[in-house]
Amino acid sequence: MRHLTRRLFGKLFCCCHRKDSPNKFNLVICFNRIFPIVNFLMRRVLGRFLYLKVYCILAFVLFVSVAIVIPYESLYKPFWVMIPLCFFAVYIAGNLLFHFNKACRVGPGSPKKSDLLPRCFICNNHKPVNAHHCSICGICVLNMDHHCIWLNQCVGACNHRYFLQFIGFTALGCGTFVLAASNTFYYNYWKAFTTNKMFCDSDVLAKELPWFEFICGHGPSTLVSIIFAAYLLCLIVFVMIGGFFYWNFVLISFGDTYLGVIINAPTLKGLVNMFFFPCRNEHFHENWRRFLGLDVGNRTFIRHILLPSSHDASGYFEWTGRVRDDYNNKLCGEKKETPITIV
Repeated sequence: MRHLTRRLFGKLFCCCHRKDSPNKFNLVICFNRIFPIVNFLMRRVLGRFLYLKVYCILAFVLFVSVAIVIPYESLYKPFWVMIPLCFFAVYIAGNLLFHFNKACRVGPGSPKKSDLLPRCFICNNHKPVNAHHCSICGICVLNMDHHCIWLNQCVGACNHRYFLQFIGFTALGCGTFVLAASNTFYYNYWKAFTTNKMFCDSDVLAKELPWFEFICGHGPSTLVSIIFAAYLLCLIVFVMIGGFFYWNFVLISFGDTYLGVIINAPTLKGLVNMFFFPCRNEHFHENWRRFLGLDVGNRTFIRHILLPSSHDASGYFEWTGRVRDDYNNKLCGEKKETPITIV
């Protein structure tokens, strides 16, 4: 019975049963035949679905903010607080959309065609020590951090800054929503149906908002569900993405990547020191200036980081701290200086 089950599984799912070896499976052939299917699902199906889902989530939060939170909070917050808050929300949304789009469309960066050693046995091209072959993207990625299914591509040397700013503005936006919508959540969910301070009970909002009937026409229960979903979503995203942003902050402070930490396998004590004391690294400022591309020309933090900018990073760091000059020049499309050596 066991032999029959293995034989049936091999023919139906792996299609890798060997006639000349009836009692075992060729796992290599099995993997080679299954992986293209998994790769197709990851890249073409799941990747594109999650890419569109990001826009849907952002549209939902923006709708709740504009249609419900801002009008309702204006009943409790003074005018001089609401106006800057609205401008700040527009600023965050604009930066979030810009950096997400750039992180998705700018390639992670691949090695130039060369006959140098070492070589990638899959790409048949030179593979620097800080490059890693992504089996999903099918390319070697310079300074690869990880493959992000939300971006549907890898995070590497050329789009890492966009990715970091995307998750940074995402965490900042969700945190702002959680704080700014505190009254909305309290009176429309926590104290719902116990007071007359709900959104749908306001005569002022009923007169001023053209969409008041659209929101409250189906009863206050729908409004309660919408507010709860938006608030809980932003709270979860703030905690998770905020923690992920700090982890990236730690890695960049040490000139490292997530994949680099896995490969180098630092000690537990080393990880603890990295996590809690990233600013103590002697190359902290140099690492960040080069990662953000602020060490070239007259670039400034306000004009090129706080505002949307398409400038390239000036350098990148290898996992071992060593530098290869032949891959620093024109890494992402413009001339770069040689990075400093990081120990």
